[in-house]
Amino acid sequence: MTGHAVLLDLQGTVYEGDGLVPGADGAVAALRDAGHAVRFVTNTDSQDSPSIVDRLRGMGLVLDAAELFTPVDAAVADLAPRGARVHVLATGAVRDQLAARLDVVGADEDPTHVLVGDVHDVLDYPALDAAFRAVLDGAELLALQHGRWFLRGGRPALDTGSVVAAIEHGAEITARTLGKPSTEFLRLALGTISPAPGPGRTWVVGDDRSSDVAMGRAAGVRTVLVRTGKFARQEHDGALPRPEHVVADVTELPVLLAGAEGAAG
Repeated sequence: MTGHAVLLDLQGTVYEGDGLVPGADGAVAALRDAGHAVRFVTNTDSQDSPSIVDRLRGMGLVLDAAELFTPVDAAVADLAPRGARVHVLATGAVRDQLAARLDVVGADEDPTHVLVGDVHDVLDYPALDAAFRAVLDGAELLALQHGRWFLRGGRPALDTGSVVAAIEHGAEITARTLGKPSTEFLRLALGTISPAPGPGRTWVVGDDRSSDVAMGRAAGVRTVLVRTGKFARQEHDGALPRPEHVVADVTELPVLLAGAEGAAG
């Protein structure tokens, strides 16, 4: 790989609502044309990967399925080599995607891991209690992502991390997070790029300082915050990590990276 690796957040960065950020498709094409490897790294854990790809293509974004990396992909990459027996608390589509690559079992079938994702449409107390009991019996608790809230239809809604917190509190343990801001998520995403780039040639770009920027800073890679998406809600929060660069939106990335290449040269 002669260029850089650009890990692009999706919601709030590449698209907002039901449409692309104006010019996002051209910016992504320009990044590819400049020789950069693009990966769309999202914490979306309510849909299977093919559905996400189809939605993005429906918005007009050109992408290969291999360019998308989600917490579901991270779970497969992490758990498949372990021969894990996984109890999944997530949407049916996500459970099916995981079952195609992992040994997915019931909560009463001695799972080695309990994996929690988006449960907005499937959560009830029996399901939550079953997952909780499996953790008490020794299964490791994993969160596809640990976000507190997200924007659903433009309005704040509880995210996966808030559900995981209930099990954590009851079992008095801490879940291992597979999605952003875990540096393991970043490492696994970069594992899809050959050869894997070093920190100085890796960029994390997003609208969320608590996930995108936090992950990038913890991993020692370059970080870019866009002023779209969650930016305004976090702008004055001094407790959150700050990025190296702030841009109006994703369309400014090709020029920013070209300048970095020039400075390096």
